[in-house]
Amino acid sequence: MPPTYFPLRWESTGDQWWYASPIDWAAANGHYDLVRELLHLDTNLLIKLTSLRRIRRLETVWDDEAQFHDVAQCRSQVAHKLLMECETKRGHNSLIRAGYGGWLLYTAASAGDVGFVKELLERDPLLVFGEGEYGVTDIFYAGARSKNSEVFRLLLDSTVSQRCSHGNGGELEGKQEEISSVFRWEMVNRAVHAAARGGNVEILRELLVDCSDVLAYRDAQGCTMLHTASGRGQVEVVKDLLASYDIITSKDNQGNTALNVASYRGYLAVVEVLMSASPSSTSLTNNYGDTFLHMAVAGFRTPGFRRLDRQIELMKQLVCGKIVNMEDIVNVRNNDGRTALHMAVIENIHSDLVELLMTVPGINLNIRDADSMTPLDLLKQRPRSASSEILIKRLISAGGISNCQDSMARSALVSHLKMQGIGGSPGTSFRIPDAEIFLYTGIENASDASCDPATTEYSTCSSELSNFDTGQGA
Repeated sequence: MPPTYFPLRWESTGDQWWYASPIDWAAANGHYDLVRELLHLDTNLLIKLTSLRRIRRLETVWDDEAQFHDVAQCRSQVAHKLLMECETKRGHNSLIRAGYGGWLLYTAASAGDVGFVKELLERDPLLVFGEGEYGVTDIFYAGARSKNSEVFRLLLDSTVSQRCSHGNGGELEGKQEEISSVFRWEMVNRAVHAAARGGNVEILRELLVDCSDVLAYRDAQGCTMLHTASGRGQVEVVKDLLASYDIITSKDNQGNTALNVASYRGYLAVVEVLMSASPSSTSLTNNYGDTFLHMAVAGFRTPGFRRLDRQIELMKQLVCGKIVNMEDIVNVRNNDGRTALHMAVIENIHSDLVELLMTVPGINLNIRDADSMTPLDLLKQRPRSASSEILIKRLISAGGISNCQDSMARSALVSHLKMQGIGGSPGTSFRIPDAEIFLYTGIENASDASCDPATTEYSTCSSELSNFDTGQGA
């Protein structure tokens, strides 16, 4: 049964709001007739329904919440009915031909629907490598987050079997063997990170059973599987990894630990586990001198969608001092001389965040950065607003000082805006991109293995959807 209450809008970081659309709601509740009618009215809604970017956001606000556990299954049922609706009299499927096979497989895998996954792979075995904006990394992640290990094994086995079934012998055998080795490593590396991101402890243990060096499994950013699990708030995976391997202080290419990543992403439960496992890790900094607190503040300015309520809750728990002694951290300066308070006022992120930081016992409001700027100096250079005026008054009343020249302050502000953050989500990018991994399968005439480009136009599927018999609607 779908939930009786669905939130339809959320406040995100960067002072933004994000809204779910009617077709998002209809699919998440399993109302196929409504989805069908909406598509009949506007076939362009199919783009919105199948957008990976939108699905990622919906997973964050709906699927990841326990009370919405049926959402993935409802979407899968809608997708399967839509697939059946798009069968043509000539035995083809216009939805798959239009390039939506990747979305179908992702949706089926996310729901843990083994039958649907098998049906799609029987139609086109190469769908496991993704299609359109969906790559094999996304497909693996969908299988992992479903917690259905059978689905994940099926997907992983399908990628390897494609390589094996199309292998070449003869004079190219040596070269093919080399390619096969690279391909297999890339698939397993993706699978390991997907299992960590998706929270599938069982699969992760299986993949690592004979591994002699777990730190070898890194993504393009140098993130380990601990970074990856921490970046998605997978507490059970984090606990299992910490109990099995001594990797808590491992760093990515930017020098970030898993604690930095979890703080940046706003996952309180993971932060608590990591701090409890290694209290000394709270003093570690990345290549830019940022502590976990700097990274927690930086998370408020990320351009991508982020749950603001989680970020704020993390800061509230940190500030109260129950998790860690903030007096040892709050005045630490990074390589540019910035404290967490400097970073908060520079970005004009959120007035509540600045006020939270000001309540930390022992905070020094007048630390000067590398450009001799105090937080108040920087705040005064921001565009004036009601909230900034209030913050200026509160900083002054709390003892904040400002005596820098405006020209110097503006120059410093420009340099401060070039702040470091964490790029893409850990475990999503690899040395060989998903778009190129197909080249390592050894399958020749890859274009022949897929459908004719002339038949994959969006208009084909749009035409089918437009011709729906409305008499069959709700």
